[in-house]
Amino acid sequence: MNKSLDIKTAVSIWQESVTEMALWIDSQRLREYIFHTVGVGECAAKIASRCGLNDEKAYILGLLHDYGKKQNEKQTGKSHFMVGYDQLMSMGWSDAARINLTHSFPEADFDYKDYPSYPIADLYRSKELLSKQAYDDYDRLIQLCDMFFEGTTVISCQKRLKGIRRRYNLKEEQTATLEKKAAENKAYFDAKCGCDIYDLLHIEK
Repeated sequence: MNKSLDIKTAVSIWQESVTEMALWIDSQRLREYIFHTVGVGECAAKIASRCGLNDEKAYILGLLHDYGKKQNEKQTGKSHFMVGYDQLMSMGWSDAARINLTHSFPEADFDYKDYPSYPIADLYRSKELLSKQAYDDYDRLIQLCDMFFEGTTVISCQKRLKGIRRRYNLKEEQTATLEKKAAENKAYFDAKCGCDIYDLLHIEK
């Protein structure tokens, strides 16, 4: 991560996203965005500090992973992950830009049919960008922590998957990869932390 992207700078960028989102979104969804992004950052930092990763970096990546949601996907015709990637890259924050992509796609070589709600041009471009980099522990960490939130509730991955299927009208086979990677990521960080992540984060199993 660019060394100058510290907590203060990251929070300022995040606050800008909240301000822009407030112009078009209803208050409940804005609260959910705030709860989700702050929560992912906090969970990531807690796990990172337990397993030897940089907790400040983990918090920043969690806080900014959904930065692109500041714009209305339906009005712009662009996916939030592509908006976040492009805008953060234009600011020079390559690691934060990258996490906007990697948290959305548990596997770089994803199947287009599993993401029917996103523009196909954004999916093509995302796959091309992801093919040029290997996922690291921070990518896996934010993927995992992103799965712990539904609305303004902290939940297990299993409950989150049910919410995703319901919200996007997906069949179970369309979330099979997401479910598999969530289980793998949890097992991976359970081992690195030497404990059950759900216990560490006080998540009901």
